[in-house]
Amino acid sequence: MDKSNSFNNLINKHFKVSLVFLFLGLTFGIIYSMNLLGFYVDSQTLNPANIRSLHISLMLYGFIPLMLSYLPFLLINKDKVFSEEGLFYLNLYTIFWYIFLIFMISSLLFGNLRGLAFYDFPYELNFILALAGIFYILSLYKYIKAYELIPLWIKVCLWITIIAPIALLILMNPIIGQVESTISGPHGDNTLGMSLSLIPIYYLIFKLLNKKSFTAKWNIFWIIPTIFYFASVLYRSFIGHLTYEQEWFLQWLTLFYVPLLYKWYKDSEIEFFAKKALLISILAFLFVDIEGNILFIPELRWLFHRNDLIVAHAHVAMGIGVFFMVISMFVSHIKELKKSSFYNIYLVGLLGIFTVLSISGFIQAGVFNTILNIDIQKLWAFRTIFGIITFLSVLTFLSINLQTTNIQKYNLIGVFADGLGGIFLILFASFTYPLLGFKFTGDYEYIVFAFVSITGVIHFMAIKFKEYEMILTKLTVLIRVFLSSIFFALFYKQLLGFEALIVSLFDILFASFYLLFFYKKDFLCQK
Repeated sequence: MDKSNSFNNLINKHFKVSLVFLFLGLTFGIIYSMNLLGFYVDSQTLNPANIRSLHISLMLYGFIPLMLSYLPFLLINKDKVFSEEGLFYLNLYTIFWYIFLIFMISSLLFGNLRGLAFYDFPYELNFILALAGIFYILSLYKYIKAYELIPLWIKVCLWITIIAPIALLILMNPIIGQVESTISGPHGDNTLGMSLSLIPIYYLIFKLLNKKSFTAKWNIFWIIPTIFYFASVLYRSFIGHLTYEQEWFLQWLTLFYVPLLYKWYKDSEIEFFAKKALLISILAFLFVDIEGNILFIPELRWLFHRNDLIVAHAHVAMGIGVFFMVISMFVSHIKELKKSSFYNIYLVGLLGIFTVLSISGFIQAGVFNTILNIDIQKLWAFRTIFGIITFLSVLTFLSINLQTTNIQKYNLIGVFADGLGGIFLILFASFTYPLLGFKFTGDYEYIVFAFVSITGVIHFMAIKFKEYEMILTKLTVLIRVFLSSIFFALFYKQLLGFEALIVSLFDILFASFYLLFFYKKDFLCQK
C-alpha cells in the first residue's frame, strides 16, 4: 500500500472512531440538561452527578484533545516524511487513549468521583494516559529519524512530549498536584497560561494549512505575554500568591493575542473550508478572550462566577474555539468536513446553547431582571433543544447503506439486541428490574451486561469486515449457545430468577435462527 494512503487510512479510521466519544459526550450533556428540567430516572448509573462528570470529562478528554494531538503528525505528513514504525506507535498511542476513555466512562458511570469541577475521574487512570504518551514519544522519535534535516518545531514538540507524561502525573496528583488547589479560580495567570498554550497550536495549524510557506509576523504580541507568564510562575513558586491586581494585569495581557491572530489569519492562504473552520475557531477564541477580561472586573467577577454565564463561556471556548481548531486540521483528510450542513447545524446548536445560558446567567446574577423576566426552566428547556440540534450535526458523518444481505440483517439485529440492549441494561437495569419484579443486586449483573454488549460488538465487526463475516457470525452463535445453557442451568437450579430463562430462550432462538436459515448455505458453499 502507498505510504501516503497508509497514513490517510489511519487518520480516517481514528477520526471516525473518536467521534463515538464526542457522540457520547453530547448524549450525556443532553441527559444532564434534562435532569435539570426534572426528568430523572432512579438508576444506579444515571445519577445526575455522574452524568455531569461524564459530559465534561468526555468533552475535555475525548475527541477534541485526542485529534488535536495529531497535529505534529499531520505536519510531518505534509513534509512527505513517512515512518512505518512511527505509524505503528501512533496507532498504539491512540488505542491506549481509547482504553483510558473506556476506563474513565466506566469509573464515572458507577460514581467514582473526586468532587472536582473538571478532572473528576480516579487519579490512577492518568497512568494509562501516561503510557499512551510513551507511545506518542516513540512515534514522534521514529518520524524524526526519517528526517534528513530536523525542523526546530519538531525538536520542541519532542521535548514537550517527553516532559508531558511526568508533568501529567504530578499535576493531577491529589496530594502534591496543582489541580485540586486551583478549583476556586478564576486566576489571571492561569487564564494567560491556557491562552498562551493555544498560540503555538494556532501557529502550527497555520503552518499546516497554508498553501505556501507560512511566516509568522508581529511576534512581539506573544513574546511579551510569555515573559510575564513565566515570571508569574516563578513568583508563585518562590515568593507567594499574586495579588488581585497582579492577576488582573496578567489577564489583560491575553488581549495581545487579538492583533496577533488577526495578522496571522490575514497573511494566510488556505483552502476554503479549512479557512472557514479556522476563522470560526479564532473568532470564538477572541470572543472568549475579550469576555473573560470583562468578567474579571471586580464588580462582575463574583456576580457571575460559576453561574450559567460562565457555563456559556466554557461552551464557546471548548465547543467552538478548540473544536473548530481540530476541524480545520482534518478538512483535507475527511470529506464529510466539506459539507456546509455540518457547520451550520453545529453552530446553530452551540450558539443557541450559549445564548440561552448567557440570558440565564444574567437572570441568576439579578442583572436586567425587569427586562429579562424569563423563567430559567424555560431557558434550560431551550438549552436541551439546542443540545439535540448540536447532536444531530454529528449524524452528518454517518453513511447508511440500505442495501444489505440477509446475513447482514441478522447481524444488524444482533447489534441492536445485544450491543444497544447491553448498554440499555447498564444504564437502566437498576430502574427497570424492580419494576418488572426481577431481583437486582447491582454487582455481577453489570459484568453480564458488559458481556452482552461485547456480543453486539462482534455482530458489528461481522458487518464491518466482510472478509470475516461468517467466522464472526459463527462466533456469536457459539457464545449464545454457551450462555443460553448456563442461564438455563442457573434458572433450573433456582439460583437465578425468571429473567435468566428469558435470556436463555432469546439466545438459543437467535442462534437457532442462524443454524436453520444461514448455516446450510454456508455449509454447501464450503463443500
